[in-house]
Amino acid sequence: MRKIAIRGKEEVKSLSKKKESMIMNLNEQELLIEKLLKVEEKYQDLFNNSIDGIYKSTEEGKFIEVNASLVKMLGYDSAEELLNIDIKTALYFDISDRDQEMNNIHRTFKKSDIYRLRKKDGSEIWVEDFGRNMFDEIGKVLYYEGILRDVSEKKKNDDVLDVLLKISKKGYASSSLKEFVQYIQTELGRIIDTSNFYIAFINREKQTINIPFISGEESEEEFPAEKSMTAHLINSNKPIFIHSDGIEQLLKQGVIKQIGPLSKVWLGIPLRVNDEAIGAIVVQSYDNENAFKESDIELLEFVASHISLSIQRQKIHQETLISKQILRNVLDNIPINVFWKDTASNFLGVNAISLKEMSLERESEVIGKSDFDFYERNDAEKYKADEEEIILSGKPKLNLQESHIKNGEKRCYVTNKIPFFDENKKVIGIVGTSEDISERKRTQMEMEKLSGELKLQNETKNKFFSIVSHDLINPIAGIIGFSELLKENSEDLKPEKIKSFATIINKSANFTLTLLHDLLEWSRVQIGSIAPEFENFILSDLLSHNIAGVSPLVSSKNINLKANFPENLNVFGDKKMISTIIRNLLSNAIKFTSKGGTITISSKEMMLNNKKIIETTIADTGIGMSEEKIKNLFKIEHNYRSAGTDKESGSGLGLVLCKEFIEKNNGTIKVISEENAGSSFIFTLEASS
Repeated sequence: MRKIAIRGKEEVKSLSKKKESMIMNLNEQELLIEKLLKVEEKYQDLFNNSIDGIYKSTEEGKFIEVNASLVKMLGYDSAEELLNIDIKTALYFDISDRDQEMNNIHRTFKKSDIYRLRKKDGSEIWVEDFGRNMFDEIGKVLYYEGILRDVSEKKKNDDVLDVLLKISKKGYASSSLKEFVQYIQTELGRIIDTSNFYIAFINREKQTINIPFISGEESEEEFPAEKSMTAHLINSNKPIFIHSDGIEQLLKQGVIKQIGPLSKVWLGIPLRVNDEAIGAIVVQSYDNENAFKESDIELLEFVASHISLSIQRQKIHQETLISKQILRNVLDNIPINVFWKDTASNFLGVNAISLKEMSLERESEVIGKSDFDFYERNDAEKYKADEEEIILSGKPKLNLQESHIKNGEKRCYVTNKIPFFDENKKVIGIVGTSEDISERKRTQMEMEKLSGELKLQNETKNKFFSIVSHDLINPIAGIIGFSELLKENSEDLKPEKIKSFATIINKSANFTLTLLHDLLEWSRVQIGSIAPEFENFILSDLLSHNIAGVSPLVSSKNINLKANFPENLNVFGDKKMISTIIRNLLSNAIKFTSKGGTITISSKEMMLNNKKIIETTIADTGIGMSEEKIKNLFKIEHNYRSAGTDKESGSGLGLVLCKEFIEKNNGTIKVISEENAGSSFIFTLEASS
């Protein structure tokens, strides 16, 4: 009986455990169902509240499911209306684009290229698609699902940036105003309506408006400036953006008179030279009052500034004034964070943009706090170290920093901090600006490159005209002056005086001829119309030929000229260019060597980077040069007019040509010199293979 009782208790325990297990399984199922419901709830919340369009669609091109954002994005009235359309024919401008996009969709979410869709009203929208295929158990596509993001504004901004960069580059390269304006009209046509586009100039003496270009075509239209819309713009010297009702108001007020058909919308920007309006760039539409927007003003201001730049270049004005104006306009319209702190790096105040950046509503939430209250400790420590350095040195600091995480993304900021002082010139705090450059970093680098190119062009242009105005005009004036003396007084002058005048005229003529030759060669190099004609030849013969050519100059100064080079030195290069190099370097050595001095010409074969080259040295015992002069010796933008030891003239252009020609012949040139200790010009050329 006892054994049976024991077995009964074990069965009861077993049944109890099974019951408990069943209860636990039921509880787990309930929890699982509850979790699934929460996941579904979160998905529906995301689906319904996402600012991006979310969809599911069939392979044949019908939507299965769409959210409200997609309906709004594509301009439809309801989800039901969007579900009933045929995707291929309703949304795609080219049906083949649909197939191409579907081929780019994978099993996992992957971003596609940006492409355009057609909205219900027929307008276009640019989207970025994050999509994937969903398959059944045998690998057949069940449906597509994805997220569409409206990137139309980004696409437009990219297009605007591309157009502005192209216009900017073209402006620096173009020498023809007509060509430049036609290029502008074509490029602007990519982003705004330029079907009615013109530029105009005012003739203030005649009080007329001349329109040389209408929609990119050459024109000679001229009309009285009085009370024309264009003259009103030029006289106001500021942009005018006006619709037909505003134009009618100006007509009623007598400010303008109607010339031609009335525009629905009219946008004009003044063309300025030295801040004075000399003309205008205008776009207008006769049938679409929404053809232009406020943002187009800044776009056309940029274009107008480059037209002005081209005008200034043709009139030999300082282009840098316009570049500063462009830069000023850009800076004045960039929204940036501004903040100020005490010497302990605690905030004293910030602007509204900074508050928005920090996700705060009131300035009081910032005042008295430091970067440690808002940013990662490592970043805050870096900011504080920068500010301590500024406070100690009293000098500003510009930093490129990787800053805090914003919306899950690490952002790059450029921060400019400057000290501010009390009346005793003691640093009492920091004023700073901070700008998010994550998206504009690449653009900024491009603009810096363009600015550098413009600066070099300005300096080169200034030097060129300086040479023309000074070094060319002076000797020509001398020739004219002394020839007039000979003409008017030849009967009264003694033979020695006539010979003296003739010698001066001869020297001036020779100098002018040499300078004209150098200017011609240099200008040909700059425009790329001269290219080396490579051949194998004996350098020794070319050296000897040029030594013979300068023998009269050497003899006139009693210079000891030593030649030390083998007879059969073969090089590969342009014979004419290399002859010019040798002649200019010899002439330079003679010019700066005193009477009785020595010039040594040597040449040798050597190996450099496993390549056989010929190195030639032209050394003199002349007056030498400072390190600063050597540094800028081959740059045309730097003006060095040093008289020779016998008062010989020169422009310095010959050395610039030497460097240009040597580089075109794949060679190098360097100078070793010391003041009052002579100079050595060393250049290399490729040896014949």
